[in-house]
Amino acid sequence: MDIGEIAMAPHKVDAYFDLLGKMPEYTHLFKLAQKLREDQSTFFKLIPAQLTQHCSLSRIKDNKLTIMAGNGAVAAKLKQISPSLLLKLQKLGWEITAIQIMVQADSIAKNQKISTNHQYVRKKLKLSQTGKACLNQLAATLADSGLKDTIQSFLKKHSND
Repeated sequence: MDIGEIAMAPHKVDAYFDLLGKMPEYTHLFKLAQKLREDQSTFFKLIPAQLTQHCSLSRIKDNKLTIMAGNGAVAAKLKQISPSLLLKLQKLGWEITAIQIMVQADSIAKNQKISTNHQYVRKKLKLSQTGKACLNQLAATLADSGLKDTIQSFLKKHSND
């Protein structure tokens, strides 16, 4: 079976992953991905629920667990609970001796936009005809300036809305 055959099948994404996971060249990769998913789930059970949307596990290297936080406030809270978190993880058999917390706002923010509740998905707002008319009137009364140019550019951009 090759990738082309899998891609042609009308299955859900999980079905593709199941098939790929059975291919010898991907077995190791899928085992690592499954382990990370299980570790992430365990980690989320041990931290306050309000933090789960704003952080994720990164890696374990040299017995040090790295956690990515979405902002400084989340990082500070994780740092506060890291001693007890470390003990809990060790009791579960994790071979870690330290926890490192890093802030990586862009990564977490992108993940939040893809969240299952879709509350972060941006909607494209449309400028109403009344709004366009008012801005046109304003631009007509302004002397040549950066503001006038910006308003006209904005109106041109939104002329098809």
